[in-house]
Amino acid sequence: MRSLQRATSVARARGRTHPSPQDLLIALIEDEDAAPVMQACGIDLERLRRDVEAAGASEPTTGLGHLLQRAFNEAQLSERTVVTGADMLIELFADPAGRFLSAQGARRYDALVYLSHGIAKGAAPDIEADHSEALRLEVVLLNDPYTPSEFVTFVLEDVFGMGRERAIAIVFATHARKRGSCGIFPRAEAAALREKVQNLAAARQHPLRCVLLPVPDTADHDRPLPN
Repeated sequence: MRSLQRATSVARARGRTHPSPQDLLIALIEDEDAAPVMQACGIDLERLRRDVEAAGASEPTTGLGHLLQRAFNEAQLSERTVVTGADMLIELFADPAGRFLSAQGARRYDALVYLSHGIAKGAAPDIEADHSEALRLEVVLLNDPYTPSEFVTFVLEDVFGMGRERAIAIVFATHARKRGSCGIFPRAEAAALREKVQNLAAARQHPLRCVLLPVPDTADHDRPLPN
């Protein structure tokens, strides 16, 4: 891909044969997939370039093999056949070169939320239920390619009190239909459940998103049993 070619050019300009994570980070500044993610995380790209270039000359470098392998593995787990610059950016957060990103307040979590749901750091998502007066709300999980199914199962069991069989069924439904219903609850209870899910996800650095959808008062729905 072009970013790897650019990273190789950056390395050669510095007298190295093989590119390092720092070289890749500079290359990703011009990557069509990675650059928008960095900007959504609040990264000043020109400052990032200056910081990396200023530090690069005096720092030990490592190869990209381990980083590219992790990006490839993550893509496979998400059932994607192409590794993009955004995938490599995600892996850079865990590399020592990721400190240039964290120096500007960016987190891997911020990048994952933007990639999964298009929500930039600091932006308040538009919540449909907040614009309605429905007394009952449906709690819905949104599918994303980064949150492990094991964590979603844990959330359903821990937050909603579901049995393992029901939780796994909802996980599969969420993956297949891009969203999965956790049940219908009174407005205040639904809001509390959503907050607990989002807090757990953020604490574990997963981009799992939980939304509330208004339910017409005339709808014939009952609150689901935990099991």
